[in-house]
Amino acid sequence: ELDTAARVLPAGGYLLIELPDPEWRLGRLFGRYWMPWFQPQHQHMMPIGNLKKALADRGLEPVAEDRGKAHLCNDFTLSSYLLLANIAPRSPAPWRPAKPKLKTLRSTAVWTVGIPWLIVAGVLDKTVNKSTARRTDRGNAYRVLARKE
Repeated sequence: ELDTAARVLPAGGYLLIELPDPEWRLGRLFGRYWMPWFQPQHQHMMPIGNLKKALADRGLEPVAEDRGKAHLCNDFTLSSYLLLANIAPRSPAPWRPAKPKLKTLRSTAVWTVGIPWLIVAGVLDKTVNKSTARRTDRGNAYRVLARKE
């Protein structure tokens, strides 16, 4: 995709790329429950240094980057939701057999406890998560603006 972008971009043109930051500490903490790992949205995740090198190798000069400003305050909430959905899937699906009563009971119990936790997770996102991104100028995403020579 970078090869194609470099080929079609006119000289002096700009390319803006925004990606999840695999170096984000909460992403590593939440592991497979970190939303950007959720497939199939993000097939490839690369550290910002690798992206800047790949751009430079294609004649695109990185001229600006944002880390903290690109941050989305949703790590605790979405990771919690993915964990709960893994423990007790809510929606019926054609690939899942009908729920026996015990699984329905488990699902009800998990979501009864889980919904209040989602509210707490939302508060954590708006306070701790947001202030961490501002204070460190790092976040769960980054943007790189590159210019073609």
